[in-house]
Amino acid sequence: MASAKLHIDNLSNGYQTGKQKPVVLQEAINASLEPGQLICLLGPNGAGKSTLLRTLSGFQKPLSGNISYSGKPLESMSLRALSRQLAVVLTDRFSDRFLTAFEVVSMGRFPYASFWGQLSGKDNKIIHSTLEMLGVTSLKDEIFENLSDGEKQKMLLARALVQDTPFLFLDEPVAFVDSPGKIEIMEWLSFFAREHSKGILMTTHDIEIALDYADYLWLINREKSFKTGLPEDLVWKGAINVYFDRLEVRFDAAKGRFGVSKPTLGKKVLLKQAGAPTRWLKKALTRKGFQVSGVTDKQPEDFYITFENGAFVQYRGDELLKRFKDIEEILNQGIS
Repeated sequence: MASAKLHIDNLSNGYQTGKQKPVVLQEAINASLEPGQLICLLGPNGAGKSTLLRTLSGFQKPLSGNISYSGKPLESMSLRALSRQLAVVLTDRFSDRFLTAFEVVSMGRFPYASFWGQLSGKDNKIIHSTLEMLGVTSLKDEIFENLSDGEKQKMLLARALVQDTPFLFLDEPVAFVDSPGKIEIMEWLSFFAREHSKGILMTTHDIEIALDYADYLWLINREKSFKTGLPEDLVWKGAINVYFDRLEVRFDAAKGRFGVSKPTLGKKVLLKQAGAPTRWLKKALTRKGFQVSGVTDKQPEDFYITFENGAFVQYRGDELLKRFKDIEEILNQGIS
């Protein structure tokens, strides 16, 4: 696996419908993926993220260009050979409603099964250890269709992991998963890329998650050329803005997230930073339209708010004016 590499050369991404002219989504895609890397493929809706993933997986032919795995052209590889290079989790649903979660995960070992499709003791050991690692062993006998969306995602991830390939492609693995679940999945993917030398390519709409975990980003947009780079470089160079900003919704490089420019009330509030409570107070006041700024350790003559001894306190210079038990009380009572 150490010598494995996905190489993409001058690829045109798109699709053909009947005898009509091909629909080209992107042209001149040049990129590579190696074991040990976690790459997030980002783009607006309709940009062609899933189409590119399906093309790289061999489910549809590229319009032009070349794709190779470990030096072998994709079009020359048998299905069995490709299944030992690449595990894929797309958004397609299972048609069999009666498969258990364990049976779904077991599908990942079929490339290694006997002629009759029998799994060995080694196969079962790999499956059980993967389920245990992902914390879903208790669900193995449940009907897959009866699981929650988050539980299904974990089982599909387990199926891909037990396939034990150098490359892993995932289409929206954190979609329909709650916030803690998203972090769990991304931590697992980061761990497997790094510690188990997996080359992972995943699509996602969650740009903030991608910025936190990806080693590289691939950016696509039907109106722009393919772009790749470190997340941090793409942020400070403004590429995230170029590919994703919409009218008033813009990516704030300083905060690392999208936001909308809102009109302010014109009233200014000074905060003396004292950790997490005042950071959340700033968020609440900003949402309400206040202009919030910080003060230095030197106490000003102006009114300001800080957090001390478990409560919010408003001062004027050294004079204590009011105490508030929480942020809601500040917003309800008003600020001098």
